[in-house]
Amino acid sequence: MSTSNFPHDRSARPTHVSDRTVGGPSEPEAAPATIPPVRVFAAEGIEEQVVIVDERSLLVKLWGWLCSGLEWLFGLASVIAGLALLASIPILQLLSLGYLLEVSGRITRTGRFTAGFIGIRPAARLGSILLGTWLMLWPIRFVSSYWRDAYLIDPHSGVTAAWRIGLLFFTAVMVGHILLAWSCGGKIRHFFWPLLAPLFFGMWMLRIIVSSNRLRPIVGPVVGTFSKRLLKDLTTVPPLTSWFPPAIFWANLRRGGLYTAARDAVWDYAVNLKPHYFFWLGLRGFAGALTWLFVPVMMIVATTNLQLENQQAAQGLGGLAGFFGSALLALVILYLPFMQAHFAAENRFVAMFELGTVRRMFRRAPIAFWFALLITLGFSLPLYLLKIETVPRETVWLASLVFVVFILPARMITGWALARAQQRNEPRFFLFRWVARLGTLPLVVFYAFVAFFTQFLSWYGSYSLFEQHAFLTPVPFLGY
Repeated sequence: MSTSNFPHDRSARPTHVSDRTVGGPSEPEAAPATIPPVRVFAAEGIEEQVVIVDERSLLVKLWGWLCSGLEWLFGLASVIAGLALLASIPILQLLSLGYLLEVSGRITRTGRFTAGFIGIRPAARLGSILLGTWLMLWPIRFVSSYWRDAYLIDPHSGVTAAWRIGLLFFTAVMVGHILLAWSCGGKIRHFFWPLLAPLFFGMWMLRIIVSSNRLRPIVGPVVGTFSKRLLKDLTTVPPLTSWFPPAIFWANLRRGGLYTAARDAVWDYAVNLKPHYFFWLGLRGFAGALTWLFVPVMMIVATTNLQLENQQAAQGLGGLAGFFGSALLALVILYLPFMQAHFAAENRFVAMFELGTVRRMFRRAPIAFWFALLITLGFSLPLYLLKIETVPRETVWLASLVFVVFILPARMITGWALARAQQRNEPRFFLFRWVARLGTLPLVVFYAFVAFFTQFLSWYGSYSLFEQHAFLTPVPFLGY
């Protein structure tokens, strides 16, 4: 998904930098600055302010904002799809859990809800590469189907041989086209440049004509009176190497080091994703949540096993164990989402068990905690319906997508609740605290009640109670 239109790849970036000494007269063009001034210190110790001014016209700005917004939405969709794919793969599920924990942790640390959108722009680039490559493989499949049909009818005919040669030639062309798009950055428009080239060349030639010595004196007074910045955008002719993929590839090839640059770019991208960090965070978050859930879940599992026996004493003991197990599960659920967010914010495994700290934060933002608990439990309950029957491996990814779409907002709201608590130093009015406390009781009791009976509906029986997708991996892990 492109963040800038043709041919504004260069002009879309800030092009004017004006320096002024602190305390000196302000520059005339400093007023429309879109980026706050940045203080720098020169080598002589003189403090300066660098004011970056966006000199694009309003029309170009609007188009750039539209493209940037579409790229952000595409990046968000790529993040959700990537989390769903990881959640459907054993062991790699911990990467998905680690990302979800980091979302709540960053919101808790920064106090900004937008901080929970992690890696949206890099995900957009990776998503465009994967989507563009997948789309470019479809023509090869189409030609291959004709060759296969001809081969089944008559393997030794001339038509079959012609289709085979055509398939080999077409495959070589498409693979080269895909590699060219990769080398240029892998944006969606790079994969479709043969179709977009006439439009792009038309716009490029229009700029050359408008900026010529014959038309500039005519267009300049007309457009310049309306917008000088628009006139500059129309008369600035970008080089082919800034937007035309073959020209970009040829320039990189002449510069040398194409393989080295591509290798380093891929390595840097993979390192910046920090898979080791998310995996380690997810593993510890999983272990901590499982520690809290182990005792109440095992008590409920024991209840089910004892109920299967015919002895009346065993059934009575099982019912007692089930009651205390469900009550303990409700108590754990009351604090577990917030202890996980607190652990992610502190990045200390011991923080998963700092119950007193979470209770103190609850007193400073009781309504926010109640709302976060409502969203977490409310969004997780409908997902138990997906565990009634085992999901075929071919469609596990679709089920994972549903889990991630519901759980990601819950993690974000949980981090927001903790952030609100950290912004206050004193507990809220006691009436608010007790209303929130009483309001959480029906939430956790109802969740524990539903969770207890899901063992009779789930494909994996009583041990499916360990598949707490709201606190563990987004997708049930026992069956995969």
